Amino acid sequence: MTERERKRVLIFPAGAENALEIYDALRYRVDIELFGASGKKDFAAYQYDAAHYIEDDFYIQHAGFLECFNALLRTYRIDVVIPTHDDIALFLAQHREAVAAKVLVSDARTAEVCRHKRQMLSVLADAGCCPHWYRTREEVSEGDFPLFRKPDVSAGAVGVQRVDTPDELTDAMFSEEYVLCEYLPGKELTVDCFTDRQGRLKFIGPRSRDRIQMGIAFRSTAVPLTEEVRSIAEAINAHLSFLGAWYFQLRQDAQGRYKLLEISCRQSGTMTLYRHLGVNFPYLGILELYGQSGSSLVLTASCQLERRLHTAFRLDVAYDHVYLDYDDTLIVEGRICASVIRFVYQCHDDGIPVTLLTRHEGDLRQDMDAYALSPRLFDRVLCLSADDAKAAHVMPGSIFIDNSFAERQAVQQQCGVPVFDVDAVDMLLRE
Repeated sequence: MTERERKRVLIFPAGAENALEIYDALRYRVDIELFGASGKKDFAAYQYDAAHYIEDDFYIQHAGFLECFNALLRTYRIDVVIPTHDDIALFLAQHREAVAAKVLVSDARTAEVCRHKRQMLSVLADAGCCPHWYRTREEVSEGDFPLFRKPDVSAGAVGVQRVDTPDELTDAMFSEEYVLCEYLPGKELTVDCFTDRQGRLKFIGPRSRDRIQMGIAFRSTAVPLTEEVRSIAEAINAHLSFLGAWYFQLRQDAQGRYKLLEISCRQSGTMTLYRHLGVNFPYLGILELYGQSGSSLVLTASCQLERRLHTAFRLDVAYDHVYLDYDDTLIVEGRICASVIRFVYQCHDDGIPVTLLTRHEGDLRQDMDAYALSPRLFDRVLCLSADDAKAAHVMPGSIFIDNSFAERQAVQQQCGVPVFDVDAVDMLLRE
């Protein structure tokens, strides 16, 4: 694959946190054209433009899914599909030959083992990293408590239960729907990995899970790779056949030894930590699909990630001109306001003229030079006197941005155009 061979890549489903991270990882690659598809309305509809986003009955459990999905792949001439959900990764791995595009996923056996914890514990029984697993009630003794029950198929701590006494044990806990293991009280790690097409483990990146919400690490810190964690990663990689990004989770037992909680053969959202340190997991995976080997320049500095919920808007306001204030709007407390200048450049790219409308005191051009602001960013620069009303210069079909409530009120009342304070400019930005 070269930069001239622009590959059309579909992220599916497109709206989850890990899917949005893959989008961010690939959005600026000049040899990739990104598409998203989902079976429901979610954040992806705000992330993609209409020509690159598709919502339909894309549910693997529905009859005719493959036919519908392949029609999408052919219509949009998709080259590569990146699955972002464990069940979909498993389904596409099992039906790889029937899918009308390459799929960036490990083989079907690996995907199956990763999805089912009972299979995972059986396959890795001799790897020395699994927690003790109780298959029958007779295997449990009084001194084994507390225990920990979790569903065979689950993620994000859904359905888990600590079992403190024999009275809490039920026959259902020993069924194929659950796994009953030793309780692990210690620290938890997620380990991000990358395996090439020849099965070589090329990257191992452990990170702590410092603050967890909704099953997601909202704060995570890159930590040094120890020989213990390296040996576990190599053992897992030797027992399974991964391709591209994958990760596993560990937790310390009462003696401080790390034991395996789960494995996933897809990318996680918090892998963004190591991407920002130099490892572009999805892009390296696409290269492997095309028989090429990529490389990474990994920054070894200490790094911590903190995340929050993100808000996007779709505002039904049409405008063909922008009027923008300077002091305390474009320049706030002696610094360029990042969201406002981003919007100015967005308008510049879209061919929407921006008029700078200001009562700035002093030499405006000289002050703009000090901020490396080019007058060419603006269609016009109007310096008004103290008694010259801004509303007199605002034309219909425009919008007005100013930090002053009095100015916004006057423009709204006299000109009838939408007005925005500085904190609301985010509403005007595309993702």
